[in-house]
Amino acid sequence: MMGDFSYPLKPPVFVMTQFNFAPPLLRLVIVFMAIAVPAAAKANHLDIDRAMVTAQAQLQPQPRKPIRVAAGPANATTQAQHGHESISTEQLLYQYLLAEIAGQRGGSVVAARGMLDLAQKTRDLRIARRAAEIAFQSRQMTEARDSLLLWIELEPDSVMGRQALGALVGVQGPIEAVVETLRQWLKEKTVAPPLFLQVPYLLSRYADRERSANIVVELALPYSSLPEAQYAVAMTAFAVGRMDTARIAIDAALTLKPDFGRAAMAKTQMILAGGGATAPEQARQFIEQFLKKFDDDTEVRIAYARLLVGAKSLLSAREEFRRAIIARPNDGELVYAVAFISLQIEDWDSAIVGFTKTLTMYPRDKNPIYFNLGVAFEGKKDPDVAVAWYGRITEGEYFVNAQLKVAKHLAKRDGLAAGRKSLLNARSGEYESAETKTQLFLAEAQLLRDSGSVKEAYDVLSDALAKQPESVALRYDRAMLADRLNMLEELERDLRTVMSIKPDHAHAYNALGYTFAERGIRLNEALALINKAVSLAPDDAFILDSLGWVQFRLNQTDAALATLTRAYAMRADPEIAAHLGEVLWTKGSRQEAMQIWQRALIESPDNAALQAVLQRFK
Repeated sequence: MMGDFSYPLKPPVFVMTQFNFAPPLLRLVIVFMAIAVPAAAKANHLDIDRAMVTAQAQLQPQPRKPIRVAAGPANATTQAQHGHESISTEQLLYQYLLAEIAGQRGGSVVAARGMLDLAQKTRDLRIARRAAEIAFQSRQMTEARDSLLLWIELEPDSVMGRQALGALVGVQGPIEAVVETLRQWLKEKTVAPPLFLQVPYLLSRYADRERSANIVVELALPYSSLPEAQYAVAMTAFAVGRMDTARIAIDAALTLKPDFGRAAMAKTQMILAGGGATAPEQARQFIEQFLKKFDDDTEVRIAYARLLVGAKSLLSAREEFRRAIIARPNDGELVYAVAFISLQIEDWDSAIVGFTKTLTMYPRDKNPIYFNLGVAFEGKKDPDVAVAWYGRITEGEYFVNAQLKVAKHLAKRDGLAAGRKSLLNARSGEYESAETKTQLFLAEAQLLRDSGSVKEAYDVLSDALAKQPESVALRYDRAMLADRLNMLEELERDLRTVMSIKPDHAHAYNALGYTFAERGIRLNEALALINKAVSLAPDDAFILDSLGWVQFRLNQTDAALATLTRAYAMRADPEIAAHLGEVLWTKGSRQEAMQIWQRALIESPDNAALQAVLQRFK
């Protein structure tokens, strides 16, 4: 079958919009800094000098404070739950200002040690980042290392933090030098646990992963009783496919430290990687048992919720995310996740409450939230409010989707001309890019096509192509409209032009081959075109459906059945179901064909291809 050429109307992907968290205490520091630092510059220098001398004495090199290794990553919004050292607002302000002023006045040692000490006391992500920055600038490498390890512990997915640690270790140089640095650092008892957690990442930068895995085993050998060392061995072994070693090491890590959340999540990955029909259920059971014993591990609970999302157990996933929110009430990503799942299950009111709350939680990009609020209000049959939310999106990847939503509403309420006018107005904005204008042409063509005005849609794209003749997207979509208009010559010309501009455009080969197959013409050429598409996109269910269909038309029934069965297993699409059912019916498996059609009909009662095949084989 030919892929959908509609402009993609979809809510944002599940994994999630990002939030800039600034805890109230830190926001107070930031505001205070704007006022206090200039004032401090004018203060009595003698007082400041005295404070710096005192601070320097207090911050002389001492045995390193333990860097807590969490069962799962911490978050700047949950610091109060982690048992870090209590510090008053006044103390925080004093030490933060002292470190900053010391740095400005050349006291780099005081600045680096003071900010690291404050980061360890507060376990605040932003202060840890600042500590790392000051330490790097002042070339205090021990403080830089400890600040980075704390930063990465608080934000495990931080690319910047890991890259900075890699630069400090020297991963751009020979691996032997890196290994020697790691070996020396690991001798420090408080550094070894968090550092072992980063060793797999640090050594992954080298191409010879087998050698890296062997090196990790060697590094970990003196620390076999350290769960983090077993974790490092497990992850590097897992990366090179040494599954037996990986399983033994991860089980050892969990034996040494039963509440080791990161190891539990790694074991879940390994179970899933083992494959087999029972792997998802085994992974679910394992993580459930872990949470029964350690139900305060929020990171593992979040991983479990995502596992449930993957299994389409959305109600259960939402409940797990809600339980995670109890531990992290200010975590915007969790609130967003609950709202998004509510949207998927059409619990419009819960979705609206959740998305509205996320707007107060410092999201980096509000547009996905605006868009989803529009979808939710559409679901509540309140299109005017939905349009108001869509109207807040003035740029970015959701802009065209939002404009098409608005245009559809206006076309329904005020007539097609009103919808088209709104898209024309959007297209005339000087601030929009050429790519956005192309997408707006596609959106207008879809609006017309959906209203039944296929020829007008074709003309809109023809006008657009006169201005942008090299646009693959415009030409491909015009070819799809030519198919609707039975303009075979024009369709073939456009698709072959697409192939010449973009030779790896799998769907162009597929569309032309499927067009021939559907019409029962040039079948051998159709097979060659679709085989080319398969070579470019071997796991595309729609392309495999086309291959099965042309095989069926060529009377290669057994091959067609195998191909269509595979396509349907990959994607239970109603048109694939229609084709698979027809092949089964032809082979005499009429009951199985009817079962497939009936199941598809429940999911897609209005699908034209499905309706047509059911009518023919009544």
